[in-house]
Amino acid sequence: MLERLAKKNADKVRIVKVDVSEHREWAQQQNVRGIPTFQIYSAGNKLEQFAGGYPEEYIQKKIDRHAEAVASTEGVKVEGGEAAPVQAIKPMPKDWLPPGVTRK
Repeated sequence: MLERLAKKNADKVRIVKVDVSEHREWAQQQNVRGIPTFQIYSAGNKLEQFAGGYPEEYIQKKIDRHAEAVASTEGVKVEGGEAAPVQAIKPMPKDWLPPGVTRK
């Protein structure tokens, strides 16, 4: 399911799996109490966390809602006296991981 969501939303999100048994300290810091736990970040800030086995449609709605919220708060920039929309959804860097998680 996560692979499908990642592929479908590649222009909006980057889905990262973290093995909490290997990153116990991080899991404690992040208040991970159940598996699976989902965290949604924007610009390095955690927007939401929820845990449990939810249907794919539920998670897709969360992705869409947060993508919309980010888009609506980005605003506009002025170029040469004219307002131009700011790209609201920026691709995640390929090497991004949640704060405190390191790659082996």
